[in-house]
Parts: sequence; C-alpha cells; structure tokens
Amino acid sequence: MSEGYLHSIQPLRDLVPHNEWARLTCYPLQTYLAGRPLLQQGKEGNFVLALVSGLVKVVRDERDGRQRLLAFRGSGEVLGEMALQRGGLRLASVWAMSNCKASVVPAEDFQHFVREHRLAYPLAVMAFNRLRELTEGRDGAVHERLAMALLRLVEVSDGMHTFSLTREDLAQHIDVGRKAVSKALAQLGPDKVKAGKSRIEVVSVERLRKVIAPQTDA
Repeated sequence: MSEGYLHSIQPLRDLVPHNEWARLTCYPLQTYLAGRPLLQQGKEGNFVLALVSGLVKVVRDERDGRQRLLAFRGSGEVLGEMALQRGGLRLASVWAMSNCKASVVPAEDFQHFVREHRLAYPLAVMAFNRLRELTEGRDGAVHERLAMALLRLVEVSDGMHTFSLTREDLAQHIDVGRKAVSKALAQLGPDKVKAGKSRIEVVSVERLRKVIAPQTDA
C-alpha cells in the first residue's frame, strides 16, 4: 500500500461552517447507552441523528442471514440521512459502541436545512468518502486491511485505543473469515494490537501506520 492509501474520512461537522453544525445540534438531545440501537434497519426514516458524542457501528442484515459491519462513525457525523432519499426505510442499523448523545432532527427540518445552507455538495462529498472507505477496506492483504480498519477506528473515536469488538466483528467489517482475522492479528503482533474475547486494544498507532505505509530507506 502506498503512503497515501489511508484517506481521512471527514464527518459532516468538518465539511460545513461551525455555526451550521451548531444549529443542527440544537434539536432535542437523546442519550443512547452502549450496546443499544440508535437506528434500526427496515424502520421508517422520519428523522436523522446528528451525533454529538460517542462511537457507533453501522450493521446491515443481508437477505441470506449474514451480517455485515459496514462502518464505524464518531462524533460530528449525521446518521440516517440515506433513508430520506431511498423510500423512507433504513438501509442498516446503527448500534452504540459507547454511550452516545445525538440530536434528533425531524426529516422535513433536515431537508429544509440542507436546502437553506446549500449542503447538497458537502453531503455528496461525505457519501463519496464513505463509498471509498468501503472499497478500500476490501483491498490488499488481510493484515493491511485490518490495520487500516483499526486506524480508522482510532480516528473516528477521537483518539480512543480500546474498543468493544470481537474477532467476528472485525471479520464482518473487512469481509474475511474469523480465522483470517486471528491470523492477521498474530501477524501484526502485540506491539501493535492486542485482542481479547470481546475487546481490541490498539497499542501503537505509529506502528500500525507503517504496516499500510512502509517507510523506505533514503
């Protein structure tokens, strides 16, 4: 992988002026405890969430019964906006990985907000970045894909290093088997990442970065 392979995935908060994000978070604030759903697949999308704090995972149930862990999202993200464009039903579920707080914005208010502040382009940039994230997460050797996923987790979580995740979660996220994740964890080594039954700890961000962007001697 090249040194520029890992792209920063900016949330909507970082794509718009501060006052516009502040206005979006003035709606009623809801608290979601770790392990609880914020949004549920198949439900009507009559609101969006502006995530003020916390870490979430986006999970989709496929028709064949399998689950796919699509992405991790942190503070500054808007969640559930796609349902406003796709017939009004949620395409995936969003689960709290830590205690979260989010402003609940009614669909009509959010659509008016987008038109009033001409946010169609920032939202399109955000959607493109998310699509690129999915594509990159399935390219390269398994240990490199795992390193990239963990680096993004640290990034979107505002610097957290320990996460409530299993090997199966990581396997779903990078689209491989559980045994492949265990092998990749061993290949990365405990100086970079440590894994328990249900927790993953990033030991060294710098060493993980070198996995996907190896330095060459001058």
